[in-house]
Amino acid sequence: MKVIYLVTGATGYLGNNIVRRLVMEGKRVRVLVLPGDEGARRIPANVQIYEGNVLNPEDLERFFTVPKGTRIIVIHSAGIVSTSWHYDQRIFAVNVLGARNVVEQCIWAQVKKLVYVSSVHALPELPTGQTITESSEFNPHLITGFYGKTKAMASQIVMNAARSGKLRATLVFPSGLYGPFDYATGYVTQLLLDCAKNRLPAGIEGGYDFVDVRDVAEGVVLACEKGADGEGYILTNRYVSATEMIRSVQEYTSARPVKCTLPVWVAQAFLPFFHLYYMVRRKRPLFTRYSLYTLTSNSRFSSEKARRELGFTTRPFTETIVDTLNWLRDEGKI
Repeated sequence: MKVIYLVTGATGYLGNNIVRRLVMEGKRVRVLVLPGDEGARRIPANVQIYEGNVLNPEDLERFFTVPKGTRIIVIHSAGIVSTSWHYDQRIFAVNVLGARNVVEQCIWAQVKKLVYVSSVHALPELPTGQTITESSEFNPHLITGFYGKTKAMASQIVMNAARSGKLRATLVFPSGLYGPFDYATGYVTQLLLDCAKNRLPAGIEGGYDFVDVRDVAEGVVLACEKGADGEGYILTNRYVSATEMIRSVQEYTSARPVKCTLPVWVAQAFLPFFHLYYMVRRKRPLFTRYSLYTLTSNSRFSSEKARRELGFTTRPFTETIVDTLNWLRDEGKI
């Protein structure tokens, strides 16, 4: 029986890497992109492109319509990543209502499997020193930051559908992503660019668990094949301090050393200055209340379950940094 992979969020950072991985493995792929999304031009030529919005059930119904005898595997990676601290209707709509629509469509179409891309931010943070593992219950009231709350709500929707027996579904929880092919210039890529161009106003103490986006993409595909129903898998690598990230850029570029490294509490006091700095540059603020909170939060995650059950692997930090800097050079950004 023929199998087709339906991927939402295919022009996003993780989504485009997932599509690359599927194509590399010779899978049949169909993607859903927003009308007029310029990122669609980077999608491989042999991938079917459907325009639509996860908020429109009619678009999803058309996206899910396949020839008779074709089995469907869905990878739902569409979402809005944000460092917003407070409620945002657009983020809620896409991350929560969009996930609900996809789940309902999966049940209607009797898909073979759904893999939902959640986030480690959907998992309750434990006290410093304790290791965070997978959860089977998701309570947004236990989560700090609005983005994490929306991912927790969506994760519970998927988990409820899996437990009902109406849908075969697996969840994955990536940590901070970094690596090449970040066309939208996310937070880590912006940090690397600012450092390489000597535009970083200051370094910040703290860090987080970061994982190569290509390794996560491979983990997502592995979850399609090996992920257990109603189970979640943390896809992480290791803790990387902001200082290590900055120094690695300096090592492989001509960037000058960042002279000042601020404690997080000092950076919090300078938030108005940072906001003005990035506003003048017409850039998204790199340092916000939530991003500074994240740098001091417990990011001790265990990916042992994913490594054992899925065969998930990660590459060295240095390899990712070098590949990312080389990609930025090829793109003419540094």
